[in-house]
Amino acid sequence: MKILVTGSSGQLGSATVKHLRDCGFSTKGIDIIPSLTTDEIIDIKDKSAVERVTAGFDAVIHTAAIHGKHYELNYSRESFIDTNIYGTLNLLNACVKNGVEKFLYTSTTSIYGESLVDDDRAVWVDESLIEKPRDIYDITKQASEQLCRDFFYKEKLQTSVYRVGRFLPESDNLRINHRLYRGLDERDGAQALMLALNISFSEFQIFNISSGSPFSRDELVELKHSPVAVILKHYPQAEAIYKAKGWEFPASIDRVYVSDKAKRVLNYVPKFKFEYLLNM
Repeated sequence: MKILVTGSSGQLGSATVKHLRDCGFSTKGIDIIPSLTTDEIIDIKDKSAVERVTAGFDAVIHTAAIHGKHYELNYSRESFIDTNIYGTLNLLNACVKNGVEKFLYTSTTSIYGESLVDDDRAVWVDESLIEKPRDIYDITKQASEQLCRDFFYKEKLQTSVYRVGRFLPESDNLRINHRLYRGLDERDGAQALMLALNISFSEFQIFNISSGSPFSRDELVELKHSPVAVILKHYPQAEAIYKAKGWEFPASIDRVYVSDKAKRVLNYVPKFKFEYLLNM
């Protein structure tokens, strides 16, 4: 199987290229930024370049985007729309024109937006949670998801969506805290995308992809207001490790990302979870 990865210089894109190559896939990376995992400089806003580069591939994994961090850097709404929506549309059209069979779109858990806010309890974030975008980034990701849905049913392109959790650069303490309930290691994200390449869906599918958590629905109130007791119930060894490293537990946990659907359908089993970081 020949795979084209967009955004191959980014954190998830580069991890995906490396993982696919390690697993024996013929893989090409494209991006607007040079890197060791990028084989050709391509801007997905360039329709003719996208049509040319997608020819001969069996699948496209689309990770390229202008991200939420760029919103904070005052990127214009037009730049988000041009890259995230029109760039995605260029890729989808090119896949149909060139007979590419599968299109895996990496979206974001940020798309749930205002639904992630509850003063009384942590929010249980599975794929049934209603999307309530908060900014232009979320809006463009939602629109691109709907483009993928449209192409699945009207063009018979095997599109599917992967809403990935947080994997931003951050301190060790913040990273391990986030892995408890909302984080993702990009290597686990790459594994999920590789697993999805081997599956054809009869209906359009959306998956949350995160490190998962040990928590249950009946712990949501306590997680919001006094999470340390809940954490230590699941990981009693964490108290001594946190103390030795000078780390602090989260004062509140506001959400719990759930990847049960990906585990069930894709056989996704994240490796680089809270326990992994705790025992490093």
